[in-house]
Amino acid sequence: MQVIHFPLVRTGQLHALAEAYLDHSEEVRDLYQFSPDLQGALEALEKRKNFTVNRELLADTLKAQYLEMQLGFFEKAENQQTSANIDLLLKNNTFTVTTGHQLSIFTGPLYFVYKILSVIQYAKILKDKYPDYNFVPVYWMASEDHDFEEISTINLFSRQLKWEQTQGGAVGRMNPASLTGLIDQLEELISRQEEGKYLLSVFKVAYLSQPTLVLATRSFVHELFKNEGLVILDADNKDLKQTLIPVFENDIFNNQSHKIVNTTLGKLDNKFHPPVQPREINVFYLTENNRQRIIKEGDAYKVLNSNITWTASELKAEINANPENFSPNVVLRPVYQEMILPNIAYIGGNNEIAYWLELKAAFDVQNVFFPQLLIRDSALWIGKRFAKDLVLAKLEPEDLFAPLKDVKALFYDRNELKTPPEEEIELLIMHHETLKQKAQSLPPDIAATLVKQSNQHIKELKKSIGDIRSKVKEQHAKTLEKIDKIYETVFPNGSFQERYDNLIPFYLQYGPEFFKLLKDNFNPTEGTLKIFVDI
Repeated sequence: MQVIHFPLVRTGQLHALAEAYLDHSEEVRDLYQFSPDLQGALEALEKRKNFTVNRELLADTLKAQYLEMQLGFFEKAENQQTSANIDLLLKNNTFTVTTGHQLSIFTGPLYFVYKILSVIQYAKILKDKYPDYNFVPVYWMASEDHDFEEISTINLFSRQLKWEQTQGGAVGRMNPASLTGLIDQLEELISRQEEGKYLLSVFKVAYLSQPTLVLATRSFVHELFKNEGLVILDADNKDLKQTLIPVFENDIFNNQSHKIVNTTLGKLDNKFHPPVQPREINVFYLTENNRQRIIKEGDAYKVLNSNITWTASELKAEINANPENFSPNVVLRPVYQEMILPNIAYIGGNNEIAYWLELKAAFDVQNVFFPQLLIRDSALWIGKRFAKDLVLAKLEPEDLFAPLKDVKALFYDRNELKTPPEEEIELLIMHHETLKQKAQSLPPDIAATLVKQSNQHIKELKKSIGDIRSKVKEQHAKTLEKIDKIYETVFPNGSFQERYDNLIPFYLQYGPEFFKLLKDNFNPTEGTLKIFVDI
Protein backbone atom coordinates (compact mmCIF):
# COMPACT_ATOMS: atom_id res chain seq x y z
CA MET A 1 0.00 0.00 0.00
CA GLN A 2 1.43 3.35 -1.05
CA VAL A 3 0.50 6.21 1.28
CA ILE A 4 0.81 9.81 0.10
CA HIS A 5 0.61 12.67 2.61
CA PHE A 6 -0.94 15.52 0.64
CA PRO A 7 -1.37 19.00 2.21
CA LEU A 8 -5.00 19.71 3.07
CA VAL A 9 -4.64 23.28 1.84
CA ARG A 10 -4.06 21.91 -1.68
CA THR A 11 -7.19 19.75 -1.78
CA GLY A 12 -9.69 22.53 -2.38
CA GLN A 13 -11.85 21.01 0.38
CA LEU A 14 -11.20 23.50 3.20
CA HIS A 15 -13.40 26.29 4.51
CA ALA A 16 -11.67 29.65 4.05
CA LEU A 17 -11.34 30.16 7.81
CA ALA A 18 -9.82 26.71 8.33
CA GLU A 19 -7.40 27.26 5.45
CA ALA A 20 -6.29 30.61 6.91
CA TYR A 21 -5.80 28.86 10.26
CA LEU A 22 -3.58 26.16 8.76
CA ASP A 23 -1.64 28.83 6.86
CA HIS A 24 -1.02 30.74 10.12
CA SER A 25 -2.62 33.82 8.58
CA GLU A 26 -2.42 36.98 10.68
CA GLU A 27 -6.03 37.68 9.70
CA VAL A 28 -7.22 34.95 12.09
CA ARG A 29 -4.45 35.07 14.70
CA ASP A 30 -6.74 36.53 17.38
CA LEU A 31 -9.23 33.68 16.97
CA TYR A 32 -7.18 30.97 18.68
CA GLN A 33 -4.76 30.58 21.54
CA PHE A 34 -2.61 27.53 20.73
CA SER A 35 -0.94 26.54 17.48
CA PRO A 36 -1.97 23.15 15.99
CA ASP A 37 1.29 21.38 16.84
CA LEU A 38 2.95 19.63 19.78
CA GLN A 39 4.30 22.89 21.18
CA GLY A 40 0.77 24.26 21.13
CA ALA A 41 -0.40 21.14 22.97
CA LEU A 42 2.19 21.69 25.70
CA GLU A 43 1.10 25.31 26.12
CA ALA A 44 -2.54 24.20 26.25
CA LEU A 45 -1.71 21.58 28.86
CA GLU A 46 0.01 24.12 31.10
CA LYS A 47 -2.84 26.62 30.86
CA ARG A 48 -5.53 23.97 31.29
CA LYS A 49 -4.19 23.31 34.81
CA ASN A 50 -5.69 26.65 35.85
CA PHE A 51 -9.22 25.54 34.89
CA THR A 52 -10.74 22.88 37.11
CA VAL A 53 -13.56 20.48 36.33
CA ASN A 54 -15.54 18.13 38.55
CA ARG A 55 -13.58 14.96 37.82
CA GLU A 56 -15.55 12.83 40.27
CA LEU A 57 -18.86 13.78 38.67
CA LEU A 58 -17.46 13.09 35.21
CA ALA A 59 -16.10 9.67 36.11
CA ASP A 60 -19.26 8.67 38.00
CA THR A 61 -21.45 9.77 35.08
CA LEU A 62 -19.38 7.81 32.58
CA LYS A 63 -19.47 4.67 34.71
CA ALA A 64 -23.23 4.91 35.05
CA GLN A 65 -23.64 5.36 31.30
CA TYR A 66 -21.50 2.33 30.45
CA LEU A 67 -23.35 0.21 33.00
CA GLU A 68 -26.66 1.32 31.48
CA MET A 69 -25.38 -0.04 28.17
CA GLN A 70 -24.06 -3.29 29.65
CA LEU A 71 -24.38 -4.64 33.18
CA GLY A 72 -21.05 -5.90 34.44
CA PHE A 73 -19.21 -3.80 31.85
CA PHE A 74 -16.27 -3.05 34.13
CA GLU A 75 -15.75 -6.68 35.14
CA LYS A 76 -15.03 -7.81 31.57
CA ALA A 77 -11.38 -8.06 30.55
CA GLU A 78 -12.12 -6.84 27.01
CA ASN A 79 -13.20 -3.48 28.44
CA GLN A 80 -10.08 -2.87 30.53
CA GLN A 81 -8.66 -0.07 28.38
CA THR A 82 -11.81 2.04 28.59
CA SER A 83 -12.27 1.27 32.27
CA ALA A 84 -8.67 2.27 33.04
CA ASN A 85 -9.02 5.55 31.15
CA ILE A 86 -12.20 6.46 33.04
CA ASP A 87 -10.32 5.91 36.30
CA LEU A 88 -7.44 8.03 35.01
CA LEU A 89 -9.83 10.96 34.63
CA LEU A 90 -9.82 11.26 38.42
CA LYS A 91 -6.13 12.20 38.34
CA ASN A 92 -5.09 15.83 37.96
CA ASN A 93 -2.38 14.92 35.46
CA THR A 94 -4.92 13.42 33.06
CA PHE A 95 -6.35 15.42 30.18
CA THR A 96 -8.71 14.63 27.36
CA VAL A 97 -8.54 14.98 23.58
CA THR A 98 -12.05 15.23 22.18
CA THR A 99 -14.02 14.95 18.98
CA GLY A 100 -17.76 15.17 18.53
CA HIS A 101 -20.16 13.73 15.99
CA GLN A 102 -23.78 12.92 15.35
CA LEU A 103 -25.20 9.46 15.99
CA SER A 104 -24.86 8.34 12.38
CA ILE A 105 -26.45 4.97 11.71
CA PHE A 106 -24.03 2.13 10.82
CA THR A 107 -21.16 4.66 11.28
CA GLY A 108 -22.50 6.97 8.54
CA PRO A 109 -19.89 8.52 6.24
CA LEU A 110 -16.24 7.50 6.53
CA TYR A 111 -15.10 10.67 8.24
CA PHE A 112 -16.94 9.63 11.42
CA VAL A 113 -14.38 6.84 11.82
CA TYR A 114 -11.57 9.19 10.80
CA LYS A 115 -12.52 11.60 13.59
CA ILE A 116 -12.39 8.90 16.23
CA LEU A 117 -9.09 7.50 15.00
CA SER A 118 -7.66 11.04 14.96
CA VAL A 119 -8.30 11.53 18.69
CA ILE A 120 -7.05 8.03 19.48
CA GLN A 121 -3.80 8.66 17.67
CA TYR A 122 -3.32 12.16 19.01
CA ALA A 123 -3.70 10.90 22.57
CA LYS A 124 -0.96 8.33 21.89
CA ILE A 125 1.30 10.93 20.26
CA LEU A 126 0.90 13.24 23.25
CA LYS A 127 1.61 10.43 25.73
CA ASP A 128 4.82 9.57 23.86
CA LYS A 129 5.88 13.22 23.86
CA TYR A 130 4.82 14.10 27.41
CA PRO A 131 4.96 10.83 29.42
CA ASP A 132 4.37 12.51 32.79
CA TYR A 133 0.76 13.13 31.76
CA ASN A 134 -2.13 10.93 30.70
CA PHE A 135 -4.27 11.63 27.65
CA VAL A 136 -7.70 10.11 27.15
CA PRO A 137 -9.41 10.11 23.73
CA VAL A 138 -13.08 11.11 24.01
CA TYR A 139 -15.97 10.80 21.58
CA TRP A 140 -18.69 13.33 22.50
CA MET A 141 -21.98 12.00 21.15
CA ALA A 142 -24.24 14.67 19.67
CA SER A 143 -27.18 12.95 21.30
CA GLU A 144 -29.31 16.09 21.66
CA ASP A 145 -29.22 16.95 17.97
CA HIS A 146 -32.70 16.86 16.44
CA ASP A 147 -31.72 16.80 12.75
CA PHE A 148 -32.79 13.25 12.06
CA GLU A 149 -32.31 13.57 8.29
CA GLU A 150 -28.56 14.04 8.72
CA ILE A 151 -28.13 10.67 10.43
CA SER A 152 -30.84 8.61 8.73
CA THR A 153 -29.04 7.37 5.59
CA ILE A 154 -25.92 5.56 4.45
CA ASN A 155 -24.57 5.22 0.91
CA LEU A 156 -23.59 1.66 0.19
CA PHE A 157 -22.78 -0.18 -3.03
CA SER A 158 -24.23 2.55 -5.28
CA ARG A 159 -27.48 2.69 -3.35
CA GLN A 160 -28.83 4.65 -0.41
CA LEU A 161 -30.28 2.91 2.63
CA LYS A 162 -32.65 5.09 4.65
CA TRP A 163 -34.10 4.68 8.12
CA GLU A 164 -37.81 5.46 7.93
CA GLN A 165 -39.44 6.26 11.27
CA THR A 166 -41.72 8.86 12.87
CA GLN A 167 -40.08 9.67 16.21
CA GLY A 168 -39.12 13.28 16.92
CA GLY A 169 -36.93 15.26 19.28
CA ALA A 170 -33.35 14.55 20.31
CA VAL A 171 -32.05 11.67 18.19
CA GLY A 172 -30.21 10.08 21.10
CA ARG A 173 -33.51 9.36 22.83
CA MET A 174 -35.03 7.58 19.81
CA ASN A 175 -35.70 3.85 19.88
CA PRO A 176 -33.60 2.10 17.18
CA ALA A 177 -35.80 -1.04 16.96
CA SER A 178 -37.24 0.07 13.60
CA LEU A 179 -33.78 -0.35 12.05
CA THR A 180 -34.57 -4.07 11.74
CA GLY A 181 -35.49 -3.66 8.06
CA LEU A 182 -32.17 -2.01 7.22
CA ILE A 183 -30.29 -4.70 9.12
CA ASP A 184 -32.08 -7.32 6.99
CA GLN A 185 -30.99 -5.47 3.84
CA LEU A 186 -27.42 -5.32 5.12
CA GLU A 187 -27.51 -9.05 5.82
CA GLU A 188 -28.35 -9.74 2.19
CA LEU A 189 -25.49 -7.53 1.03
CA ILE A 190 -22.57 -8.43 3.32
CA SER A 191 -23.20 -11.71 5.16
CA ARG A 192 -21.17 -13.86 2.75
CA GLN A 193 -17.85 -12.61 4.12
CA GLU A 194 -16.43 -13.11 7.60
CA GLU A 195 -15.80 -9.36 7.90
CA GLY A 196 -19.43 -8.73 6.98
CA LYS A 197 -20.67 -11.26 9.53
CA TYR A 198 -18.63 -9.49 12.20
CA LEU A 199 -20.05 -6.06 11.36
CA LEU A 200 -23.58 -7.49 11.24
CA SER A 201 -23.17 -8.98 14.70
CA VAL A 202 -21.89 -5.65 16.04
CA PHE A 203 -24.82 -3.71 14.59
CA LYS A 204 -27.41 -6.30 15.67
CA VAL A 205 -26.22 -6.25 19.26
CA ALA A 206 -26.29 -2.46 19.22
CA TYR A 207 -29.56 -1.68 17.49
CA LEU A 208 -31.69 -4.67 18.48
CA SER A 209 -30.79 -4.90 22.16
CA GLN A 210 -30.44 -1.26 23.23
CA PRO A 211 -33.52 0.89 23.96
CA THR A 212 -32.13 4.20 22.66
CA LEU A 213 -29.97 5.33 19.77
CA VAL A 214 -27.42 6.86 22.13
CA LEU A 215 -26.86 3.50 23.86
CA ALA A 216 -26.79 1.68 20.52
CA THR A 217 -24.16 4.08 19.19
CA ARG A 218 -22.07 3.68 22.34
CA SER A 219 -22.35 -0.08 21.90
CA PHE A 220 -21.05 -0.37 18.35
CA VAL A 221 -18.45 2.40 18.64
CA HIS A 222 -17.06 0.78 21.79
CA GLU A 223 -16.95 -2.61 20.10
CA LEU A 224 -15.01 -1.25 17.12
CA PHE A 225 -12.49 0.64 19.27
CA LYS A 226 -12.52 -1.20 22.61
CA ASN A 227 -8.77 -1.88 22.46
CA GLU A 228 -7.94 1.81 22.06
CA GLY A 229 -9.19 3.16 25.39
CA LEU A 230 -11.77 5.42 23.73
CA VAL A 231 -14.17 7.00 26.22
CA ILE A 232 -17.66 7.82 24.93
CA LEU A 233 -19.69 10.56 26.62
CA ASP A 234 -23.40 11.41 26.42
CA ALA A 235 -23.76 14.94 27.80
CA ASP A 236 -27.58 14.78 27.77
CA ASN A 237 -27.45 14.42 31.52
CA LYS A 238 -29.05 16.35 34.39
CA ASP A 239 -26.04 16.23 36.73
CA LEU A 240 -23.61 17.41 34.06
CA LYS A 241 -25.96 20.18 32.96
CA GLN A 242 -25.98 21.66 36.44
CA THR A 243 -22.60 23.06 35.42
CA LEU A 244 -24.19 24.84 32.47
CA ILE A 245 -26.91 26.72 34.39
CA PRO A 246 -25.01 30.06 34.54
CA VAL A 247 -24.29 29.82 30.81
CA PHE A 248 -27.95 29.13 30.01
CA GLU A 249 -28.98 32.13 32.10
CA ASN A 250 -26.40 34.47 30.57
CA ASP A 251 -27.38 33.46 27.07
CA ILE A 252 -31.15 33.63 27.55
CA PHE A 253 -31.43 36.76 29.69
CA ASN A 254 -28.38 38.76 28.56
CA ASN A 255 -27.89 37.45 24.98
CA GLN A 256 -24.20 37.30 25.84
CA SER A 257 -23.04 34.86 23.16
CA HIS A 258 -25.02 36.66 20.46
CA LYS A 259 -23.35 39.97 21.24
CA ILE A 260 -19.81 38.67 21.64
CA VAL A 261 -19.72 36.32 18.64
CA ASN A 262 -21.26 38.97 16.40
CA THR A 263 -18.51 41.36 17.47
CA THR A 264 -15.96 38.77 16.32
CA LEU A 265 -17.78 38.24 13.02
CA GLY A 266 -17.85 41.99 12.44
CA LYS A 267 -14.05 42.05 12.46
CA LEU A 268 -13.68 39.23 9.90
CA ASP A 269 -13.16 39.85 6.22
CA ASN A 270 -16.26 39.00 4.16
CA LYS A 271 -14.25 36.41 2.20
CA PHE A 272 -14.33 34.05 5.18
CA HIS A 273 -18.09 33.43 5.13
CA PRO A 274 -18.38 32.30 8.79
CA PRO A 275 -20.31 29.01 8.97
CA VAL A 276 -22.30 29.86 12.11
CA GLN A 277 -24.45 32.89 12.91
CA PRO A 278 -25.40 33.13 16.60
CA ARG A 279 -29.01 33.67 17.60
CA GLU A 280 -30.14 36.03 20.32
CA ILE A 281 -30.95 32.90 22.34
CA ASN A 282 -28.83 29.82 21.63
CA VAL A 283 -30.77 27.37 23.77
CA PHE A 284 -33.36 24.74 22.89
CA TYR A 285 -36.05 23.31 25.12
CA LEU A 286 -36.09 19.51 25.24
CA THR A 287 -39.17 17.37 25.76
CA GLU A 288 -39.49 13.64 25.27
CA ASN A 289 -40.32 13.93 21.57
CA ASN A 290 -39.32 17.46 20.66
CA ARG A 291 -36.44 19.94 20.66
CA GLN A 292 -37.43 23.51 19.87
CA ARG A 293 -35.79 26.92 20.12
CA ILE A 294 -36.55 29.31 22.95
CA ILE A 295 -37.43 32.83 21.80
CA LYS A 296 -38.39 36.07 23.52
CA GLU A 297 -41.55 37.95 22.58
CA GLY A 298 -42.06 41.11 24.58
CA ASP A 299 -41.54 40.19 28.21
CA ALA A 300 -42.44 36.53 27.66
CA TYR A 301 -40.21 33.60 26.78
CA LYS A 302 -41.69 30.96 24.50
CA VAL A 303 -40.84 27.59 23.02
CA LEU A 304 -41.37 27.64 19.26
CA ASN A 305 -44.16 25.48 17.86
CA SER A 306 -45.63 24.84 21.30
CA ASN A 307 -47.85 26.40 23.95
CA ILE A 308 -45.04 26.61 26.50
CA THR A 309 -44.41 30.13 27.83
CA TRP A 310 -42.68 31.59 30.89
CA THR A 311 -42.03 34.88 32.57
CA ALA A 312 -38.34 35.61 33.18
CA SER A 313 -38.58 34.46 36.80
CA GLU A 314 -40.49 31.30 35.86
CA LEU A 315 -37.92 30.41 33.20
CA LYS A 316 -35.04 30.98 35.59
CA ALA A 317 -36.71 28.69 38.12
CA GLU A 318 -37.23 26.03 35.43
CA ILE A 319 -33.57 26.20 34.36
CA ASN A 320 -32.39 25.69 37.94
CA ALA A 321 -34.89 22.93 38.70
CA ASN A 322 -34.62 21.00 35.42
CA PRO A 323 -31.43 21.87 33.50
CA GLU A 324 -31.74 18.58 31.63
CA ASN A 325 -34.68 20.13 29.73
CA PHE A 326 -32.40 22.73 28.17
CA SER A 327 -30.08 22.01 25.30
CA PRO A 328 -27.21 24.14 23.94
CA ASN A 329 -27.00 24.85 20.23
CA VAL A 330 -23.83 24.85 18.13
CA VAL A 331 -22.62 28.10 19.75
CA LEU A 332 -22.91 26.88 23.35
CA ARG A 333 -22.13 23.18 22.98
CA PRO A 334 -18.34 23.77 22.78
CA VAL A 335 -18.53 25.83 25.99
CA TYR A 336 -20.39 23.00 27.72
CA GLN A 337 -17.74 20.52 26.60
CA GLU A 338 -14.88 22.53 28.06
CA MET A 339 -16.72 23.05 31.35
CA ILE A 340 -17.13 19.35 32.10
CA LEU A 341 -14.02 17.77 30.50
CA PRO A 342 -10.36 18.36 31.43
CA ASN A 343 -9.83 18.90 27.73
CA ILE A 344 -6.76 20.33 26.02
CA ALA A 345 -7.59 19.77 22.34
CA TYR A 346 -10.61 19.53 20.09
CA ILE A 347 -10.27 17.68 16.80
CA GLY A 348 -12.94 18.25 14.20
CA GLY A 349 -13.69 18.65 10.52
CA ASN A 350 -12.56 21.80 8.84
CA ASN A 351 -16.04 23.36 9.00
CA GLU A 352 -16.18 22.60 12.71
CA ILE A 353 -12.83 24.23 13.30
CA ALA A 354 -14.04 27.22 11.29
CA TYR A 355 -16.97 27.78 13.64
CA TRP A 356 -14.86 27.11 16.75
CA LEU A 357 -12.64 29.97 15.60
CA GLU A 358 -15.66 32.27 15.87
CA LEU A 359 -16.14 31.45 19.55
CA LYS A 360 -12.92 32.27 21.38
CA ALA A 361 -14.13 35.63 22.74
CA ALA A 362 -17.29 33.95 24.08
CA PHE A 363 -15.12 31.49 26.00
CA ASP A 364 -12.88 34.25 27.33
CA VAL A 365 -15.70 36.39 28.72
CA GLN A 366 -17.10 33.37 30.62
CA ASN A 367 -13.64 32.37 31.88
CA VAL A 368 -13.88 29.00 30.13
CA PHE A 369 -10.76 27.34 28.73
CA PHE A 370 -10.44 27.55 24.93
CA PRO A 371 -8.62 24.42 23.71
CA GLN A 372 -6.10 23.72 21.02
CA LEU A 373 -7.89 23.19 17.70
CA LEU A 374 -6.83 20.59 15.14
CA ILE A 375 -8.37 19.58 11.84
CA ARG A 376 -9.06 15.85 11.87
CA ASP A 377 -7.13 13.48 9.66
CA SER A 378 -8.58 12.98 6.22
CA ALA A 379 -8.16 9.97 3.92
CA LEU A 380 -8.77 8.88 0.34
CA TRP A 381 -8.70 5.27 -0.92
CA ILE A 382 -7.78 4.31 -4.48
CA GLY A 383 -8.15 0.61 -5.29
CA LYS A 384 -5.82 -1.61 -7.31
CA ARG A 385 -7.62 -1.31 -10.65
CA PHE A 386 -7.86 2.46 -10.56
CA ALA A 387 -4.27 2.76 -9.30
CA LYS A 388 -3.14 0.84 -12.39
CA ASP A 389 -5.30 3.03 -14.65
CA LEU A 390 -3.72 6.17 -13.18
CA VAL A 391 -0.23 4.87 -13.98
CA LEU A 392 -1.21 4.03 -17.56
CA ALA A 393 -2.70 7.52 -17.98
CA LYS A 394 0.49 9.10 -16.55
CA LEU A 395 -1.53 10.76 -13.80
CA GLU A 396 -0.75 11.06 -10.09
CA PRO A 397 -3.33 10.65 -7.29
CA GLU A 398 -2.69 14.26 -6.28
CA ASP A 399 -3.82 15.40 -9.74
CA LEU A 400 -7.38 14.31 -8.96
CA PHE A 401 -8.05 17.41 -6.84
CA ALA A 402 -8.16 19.60 -9.94
CA PRO A 403 -11.47 20.02 -11.83
CA LEU A 404 -12.18 17.01 -14.05
CA LYS A 405 -11.58 18.97 -17.26
CA ASP A 406 -8.15 19.98 -15.97
CA VAL A 407 -7.35 16.36 -15.06
CA LYS A 408 -8.15 15.38 -18.63
CA ALA A 409 -5.99 18.25 -19.91
CA LEU A 410 -3.12 16.89 -17.80
CA PHE A 411 -3.65 13.48 -19.40
CA TYR A 412 -3.56 15.15 -22.82
CA ASP A 413 -0.32 17.03 -22.08
CA ARG A 414 1.59 14.28 -20.26
CA ASN A 415 0.89 11.75 -22.97
CA GLU A 416 2.12 14.21 -25.62
CA LEU A 417 -1.08 13.97 -27.58
CA LYS A 418 -0.62 17.42 -29.03
CA THR A 419 -0.36 17.24 -32.88
CA PRO A 420 2.05 19.33 -35.04
CA PRO A 421 -0.85 21.34 -36.60
CA GLU A 422 -2.06 22.17 -33.09
CA GLU A 423 1.38 23.53 -32.20
CA GLU A 424 1.40 25.70 -35.36
CA ILE A 425 -2.08 27.01 -34.58
CA GLU A 426 -0.94 27.97 -31.07
CA LEU A 427 1.92 29.94 -32.64
CA LEU A 428 -0.56 31.75 -34.87
CA ILE A 429 -2.65 32.66 -31.83
CA MET A 430 0.44 34.04 -30.13
CA HIS A 431 1.22 36.14 -33.24
CA HIS A 432 -2.28 37.57 -33.22
CA GLU A 433 -1.98 38.43 -29.53
CA THR A 434 1.30 40.23 -30.24
CA LEU A 435 -0.30 42.06 -33.18
CA LYS A 436 -3.13 43.28 -30.93
CA GLN A 437 -0.62 44.76 -28.51
CA LYS A 438 1.48 46.46 -31.18
CA ALA A 439 -1.63 47.82 -32.91
CA GLN A 440 -2.18 50.14 -29.96
CA SER A 441 0.51 52.43 -31.37
CA LEU A 442 -1.56 53.02 -34.54
CA PRO A 443 -4.40 55.51 -35.00
CA PRO A 444 -7.44 54.36 -32.99
CA ASP A 445 -9.64 53.46 -35.97
CA ILE A 446 -6.94 51.28 -37.59
CA ALA A 447 -6.05 49.71 -34.21
CA ALA A 448 -9.69 48.86 -33.55
CA THR A 449 -10.02 47.17 -36.96
CA LEU A 450 -6.86 45.09 -36.45
CA VAL A 451 -7.90 44.05 -32.93
CA LYS A 452 -11.34 43.04 -34.18
CA GLN A 453 -9.88 40.98 -37.01
CA SER A 454 -7.32 39.35 -34.71
CA ASN A 455 -9.98 38.44 -32.17
CA GLN A 456 -12.03 36.81 -34.91
CA HIS A 457 -9.04 34.81 -36.13
CA ILE A 458 -8.15 33.79 -32.55
CA LYS A 459 -11.69 32.58 -31.98
CA GLU A 460 -11.63 30.49 -35.16
CA LEU A 461 -8.17 29.12 -34.41
CA LYS A 462 -9.19 28.09 -30.87
CA LYS A 463 -12.21 26.33 -32.34
CA SER A 464 -9.85 24.45 -34.64
CA ILE A 465 -7.75 23.38 -31.65
CA GLY A 466 -10.92 22.19 -29.91
CA ASP A 467 -11.93 20.18 -32.98
CA ILE A 468 -8.47 18.60 -33.21
CA ARG A 469 -8.50 17.69 -29.51
CA SER A 470 -11.97 16.22 -29.79
CA LYS A 471 -10.75 13.90 -32.55
CA VAL A 472 -7.68 12.94 -30.54
CA LYS A 473 -9.81 12.31 -27.46
CA GLU A 474 -12.10 10.07 -29.49
CA GLN A 475 -9.06 7.92 -30.14
CA HIS A 476 -8.46 7.73 -26.35
CA ALA A 477 -12.11 7.44 -25.31
CA LYS A 478 -11.58 4.33 -23.19
CA THR A 479 -8.83 5.96 -21.15
CA LEU A 480 -10.93 9.08 -20.65
CA GLU A 481 -13.83 6.93 -19.49
CA LYS A 482 -11.51 5.35 -16.94
CA ILE A 483 -10.50 8.82 -15.74
CA ASP A 484 -14.21 9.62 -15.32
CA LYS A 485 -14.66 6.51 -13.19
CA ILE A 486 -11.59 7.23 -11.06
CA TYR A 487 -12.80 10.76 -10.49
CA GLU A 488 -16.20 9.43 -9.45
CA THR A 489 -14.56 7.30 -6.73
CA VAL A 490 -12.84 10.42 -5.36
CA PHE A 491 -15.97 12.57 -5.63
CA PRO A 492 -18.96 10.19 -5.64
CA ASN A 493 -22.15 12.03 -6.49
CA GLY A 494 -20.17 15.29 -6.33
CA SER A 495 -19.09 14.80 -2.69
CA PHE A 496 -15.62 13.99 -1.41
CA GLN A 497 -15.25 10.23 -0.81
CA GLU A 498 -15.02 10.44 3.00
CA ARG A 499 -18.20 12.52 3.18
CA TYR A 500 -20.24 10.09 1.06
CA ASP A 501 -19.01 6.49 1.28
CA ASN A 502 -19.57 4.24 4.28
CA LEU A 503 -17.04 2.16 6.24
CA ILE A 504 -18.58 -1.21 5.31
CA PRO A 505 -17.14 -1.80 1.78
CA PHE A 506 -13.65 -0.85 2.96
CA TYR A 507 -13.87 -3.11 6.00
CA LEU A 508 -15.08 -5.96 3.78
CA GLN A 509 -12.01 -5.47 1.59
CA TYR A 510 -9.32 -4.87 4.21
CA GLY A 511 -10.77 -6.15 7.49
CA PRO A 512 -9.09 -4.93 10.71
CA GLU A 513 -6.09 -3.89 8.58
CA PHE A 514 -8.23 -0.92 7.46
CA PHE A 515 -8.11 0.58 10.95
CA LYS A 516 -4.43 -0.30 11.37
CA LEU A 517 -3.45 1.45 8.14
CA LEU A 518 -5.31 4.55 9.22
CA LYS A 519 -3.83 4.55 12.73
CA ASP A 520 -0.30 4.03 11.45
CA ASN A 521 -0.56 7.10 9.25
CA PHE A 522 -2.85 9.47 11.16
CA ASN A 523 -1.41 12.51 12.93
CA PRO A 524 -3.70 15.58 13.06
CA THR A 525 -0.78 17.95 13.59
CA GLU A 526 0.38 17.28 10.02
CA GLY A 527 -2.54 18.96 8.26
CA THR A 528 -2.44 16.38 5.47
CA LEU A 529 -4.76 14.15 3.51
CA LYS A 530 -3.61 10.54 3.54
CA ILE A 531 -4.05 8.99 0.08
CA PHE A 532 -3.98 5.19 0.26
CA VAL A 533 -3.11 3.73 -3.14
CA ASP A 534 -3.49 -0.04 -3.37
CA ILE A 535 -0.61 -0.97 -5.65
